[in-house]
Amino acid sequence: MMYRISYRPILVVLSSFALVLIVVEVLTRIFYPQPIVTQYGNNISDKYLPYKPKPLSIIAGTSASQEYTYNYEHNSFGFRDVEHTLPKDQGVFRILGLGDSFTYGIGAEIDQTYLFVLEAMLNDLSSVSNKIEIVKAGIPRYYPYVQRLLLQHYGIHYEPDLIIIGFVPNDVIDTHYGLDAVMLDRSGYLKTRVANDMGSLGNFLYKNSHFLRIVLKRITAYRMSQIYNPKWEEVFVENGHHEDDWIAIENEFSKIVEIANGIGADVLIVHIPGKSPWGDKHAYPSERLSGWAKANKVGFVDVLPAMIVESSKEDLYYHIDGHAKPAGHAVIAQQIYDYLVGMTVVP
Repeated sequence: MMYRISYRPILVVLSSFALVLIVVEVLTRIFYPQPIVTQYGNNISDKYLPYKPKPLSIIAGTSASQEYTYNYEHNSFGFRDVEHTLPKDQGVFRILGLGDSFTYGIGAEIDQTYLFVLEAMLNDLSSVSNKIEIVKAGIPRYYPYVQRLLLQHYGIHYEPDLIIIGFVPNDVIDTHYGLDAVMLDRSGYLKTRVANDMGSLGNFLYKNSHFLRIVLKRITAYRMSQIYNPKWEEVFVENGHHEDDWIAIENEFSKIVEIANGIGADVLIVHIPGKSPWGDKHAYPSERLSGWAKANKVGFVDVLPAMIVESSKEDLYYHIDGHAKPAGHAVIAQQIYDYLVGMTVVP
């Protein structure tokens, strides 16, 4: 006797599963949309750097948190800045600003970022005899190691008289991850190592499904935590889990100072805290950096005390995104300005 195999139950199960996915996808798009983040896209590879924003490109859209719109324009190098002459014009006191997305100005208009605000404040000084020019060289996810590469291979050609490094505590985590944790894909987007390992199928699902975008994000975050084992709270602990990363950062700062000395430039480290709430432990980065700066005869500005005071008057950070709002950038600029003027660093 021959038995005929019925595929109908299998088709019913598959059809039901597909219907459920469609319903879930529709509901996700309506109630919990997951737009693709474009503000970290449009990058290119570089001979010396892991990546940089595409020169003369414009990136516009709305943040994933829906807290702000953005329009980032880049100059011929890839900085979010105006053009600068090489070599610098006579009578110009030039500052090179290094940093990550805070210095780049995620979530702020270009003229609201702290380096632009600082530049305007310094040039308004009646006592300033020279024109002050700031090269805004902040690039998202650049941490001290990559900042040093940028200075070493490109920054020195701008002939800076002063190098300002915007340090944020997440620089410790990025140092812990290192270069291999994030890579540039063919379309110019930055992807984690885990996301890249998912291949073309994972990329297709991420781009075309809001629901699966959520799933893939969570899988990626979990796998990254398993591979690299970062511990955010330990960033604020002396001799903690990230002590080796702190030492690596200090070593990079030493190399930056050595390069600066070779071109006759001063160095100023600025501690920019992550968003509140802040406790006693959050003073650890500034205490450690100020001690290092003093020992190495380097300038240091701690923005945390001013942020604590001003945050009682208005919101200085985006609650979800975590970057500084224009009001936060204004506080940072004011603290650097007060130091430069008080210490007569600018001519």
